[in-house]
Amino acid sequence: MKTQCDVIVVGGGASGLLCAVMLARKGVQVTVLEKNHRIGKKLSATGNGRCNFTNLHMNENCYYGNSKFISHLLTEVSAKCVIAEFEKYGILHREKDGYVYPHTNQAATVVNGLYHACTQFGVIIYEDCEVEQITKKKEFLVHTSKGDFNSTYVVLATGGKAGKESGGSESGYSLAESFHHTVTKLYPGLTGLVCDGVVWNKTAGTRVQGTISLMIDGKTEAFETGEIQIVKNGVSGIPVFQMCRIAAKALDENRLVEGVIDFVPSLSKEEVKNWIKKHGVEGLLPQKWVPLCKREKNPVEFVKFFRFVIRDTFGMERAQVTAGGVPVEEVVQDSMESKKEKQLYLLGELLDVDGICGGYNLHFAWSTAMIAAKHILQLRKENEK
Repeated sequence: MKTQCDVIVVGGGASGLLCAVMLARKGVQVTVLEKNHRIGKKLSATGNGRCNFTNLHMNENCYYGNSKFISHLLTEVSAKCVIAEFEKYGILHREKDGYVYPHTNQAATVVNGLYHACTQFGVIIYEDCEVEQITKKKEFLVHTSKGDFNSTYVVLATGGKAGKESGGSESGYSLAESFHHTVTKLYPGLTGLVCDGVVWNKTAGTRVQGTISLMIDGKTEAFETGEIQIVKNGVSGIPVFQMCRIAAKALDENRLVEGVIDFVPSLSKEEVKNWIKKHGVEGLLPQKWVPLCKREKNPVEFVKFFRFVIRDTFGMERAQVTAGGVPVEEVVQDSMESKKEKQLYLLGELLDVDGICGGYNLHFAWSTAMIAAKHILQLRKENEK
């Protein structure tokens, strides 16, 4: 027996839930198919459970990918558009330095707000429902672990490969490929870096307010300033996350990848030299680093240019986002509709766009959902004439 509906949304994450709600509140019959035990699993863990869901400082430089596509999307859907849409579902916001959070500071507020809106507008949700195959003749036929579904439209909102514990998988890419889409190489984004040397084990648990530079084959490719977290096998923290995807790609290409930490970016090399002569290194470094520095012949170089080899990332399982995906050139930028198959839509992390930390990846998810929902509503209206 087949279940009939207007729109099938594959994936009950950020983009899938918002798209479903926006369609259902206009009277569209929507069914969400979620492979995990519960919807919004990854969304619930976003930002350490606080859910930084957009950012007022929004521009294409905050993303990796096709800049023309990204610029167009950000023009169509601003942070204020997302905030206004969320208020329709009882999700109040607060803002700090441009970072936008739910007023409660809890990701559960966003998940629950979207879930209650789904319930209110009649969205049918199937959890523990794995989509096995999608085919199309006149309509889409969606084969799942809980039976078959027919629909006029299908929205692929599966998310990416990153974060296996929170539901990341490659299933969405396989479904896209079944409609002749291509998928670029996938890399882990927003995660830590595994580094050579015993120094990390000795200094694990320390936090450095400094600048970290990323060098590829001896050339500086990126640098970030902020709190660098030292762990037993390398470095982590937001400054590291921001450049992780560059390191991942270079490592995959077998290039020499190195990091350089400047422990005191506010002081020049000469100023550090004078400081050490006068006061020693104790006031410049976290305590665990002091004995290591004292063993060095040139403590100034240690403080300003601590250099190390990067061997790997923390991997997809610990990554917060997937770098890579279905090229955006394969979807229509005004609708998110597939160029390979009419009435098929691809959203969010499934596409070859990823952002830096700060709510940018969620903003991309919401934006693609809003654009797709508006286009489906427009098509339905035209078909009713």
